[in-house]
Amino acid sequence: MDVQILAAFGIYFSILTVIGLIFYFKAKHADAYMLGDRSVNYFVTAIATQASDMGAWLFMAFPAALYTRGMLEAWTAIGLVFFMYINWHFIAPRLRRATEQYGAVTLSSFLAARCGDRSGIVRLLTACMALLFFTFYIASALVGLGKLFASAFGLNYHIGTFLGLASAIVYTLLGGFVAIAWCDLFQGIFLLGMIVLVPAVAYTSIGGWDVLVAGLKAHGTQLSLVPSVAGTLNGILLALGWGLGYFGQPHILTNFMGIDDANNIKYAKWVGIAWQILVLSAAIAIGLIAIVYFPEPMTAPENLFVVMAKQLFPPFIAGFVLCGILAATLSTLDSHIFISGSVVAEDVYKRVFCVDAPSRHVVWMSRLGSILVSCVALWIARDPSESIYNLVQYAWSGLGSAFGPLVILSLSTCTITPFGAAAGILSGGMVSAFWPLVSTAVSPLVPGFFVGLLAIYFCSLATRTTQKSQ
Repeated sequence: MDVQILAAFGIYFSILTVIGLIFYFKAKHADAYMLGDRSVNYFVTAIATQASDMGAWLFMAFPAALYTRGMLEAWTAIGLVFFMYINWHFIAPRLRRATEQYGAVTLSSFLAARCGDRSGIVRLLTACMALLFFTFYIASALVGLGKLFASAFGLNYHIGTFLGLASAIVYTLLGGFVAIAWCDLFQGIFLLGMIVLVPAVAYTSIGGWDVLVAGLKAHGTQLSLVPSVAGTLNGILLALGWGLGYFGQPHILTNFMGIDDANNIKYAKWVGIAWQILVLSAAIAIGLIAIVYFPEPMTAPENLFVVMAKQLFPPFIAGFVLCGILAATLSTLDSHIFISGSVVAEDVYKRVFCVDAPSRHVVWMSRLGSILVSCVALWIARDPSESIYNLVQYAWSGLGSAFGPLVILSLSTCTITPFGAAAGILSGGMVSAFWPLVSTAVSPLVPGFFVGLLAIYFCSLATRTTQKSQ
């Protein structure tokens, strides 16, 4: 175990813990803990929102996909940037105003109120579906942390997953929403620096542009985004298979809900999109440069950033560079852990078991819920052979399919019924959940999203007609 790398990690974790402690004393009631009293400024919102989106996928899974499959995988980045812009521009301001109007502090409570559900079925369905897919999302982050600790320190994989989870839980449960937002601001800026630094240094070390292009051609790597009609169609499906998911990600939508003023979203949009373009471009560069940088094919391409960092920099500097993976992973992990706990407290405990629960009980139930969901995710992440890419895609697709269509329609029409909302959540989520059993390269998000959209429309139409005839 390299002591210098360990020291860098220790300093990084200490900074996050201090931030959590600072906000611990400010989050004494449920609204402050879960949504920060809607007080977060636009710059923090922008970086925190985007940082909570990427995770270990950015440093490990996405570059590995470029490394193994070539430039066609860059369509993923195109889809993410395009649909995130739409999310910022159309969804964010409407959601911020609507959730304040309804007094909703979770996505579940907003969707239930918006469709006029008094039975609690929509809220409970939303909560259950969110917890299901968030568990896999948390598991993907733990797999990334386990592989990082194993590669960087030679630690046992399972010890690495446990240490990573424990580190995230400490500062996440201390200060709540605002602490996570400020931690994610720090981590977003930090990871941006690290993910740009590594390909820049590696690019210089291989000899520049001519060497890179010659090396990629020698390896037979596809460099065109539109190699053929079929290839372009696959690229578009890839873009849709990731980009459509933005409309249904609770950890992203919650950040929209917590900004101090809906009018400031227009500023947050440009900061966030600029950050996103930079980090995704750097991740693409890492995957392509690695093809030339490593003379022999890598057997574990998800570790290529770790290996490059350790070879390019002295141990102490390499430790901080590797903290970039920590920053990306923890900025996603903390949001998922936190929102899972909020769902357990607000949408299950408070709704089903104790409607008049005191605020402090709701806060502590949220913390307990976060721990319970994390333990289940830790069990899912027990197999080190699990693919980060596949786990993230599964969770991302499930959330996007279950909630994306309902969020869009909830903010654009007044004609959704509780039956339509429930049908959309169930059909979209279940199609996405079981789609991987079908032997196809199409992302589960594409069929799940459109099945959910159609289910909401036709079931709402049918039940509105029934209600009018009674």
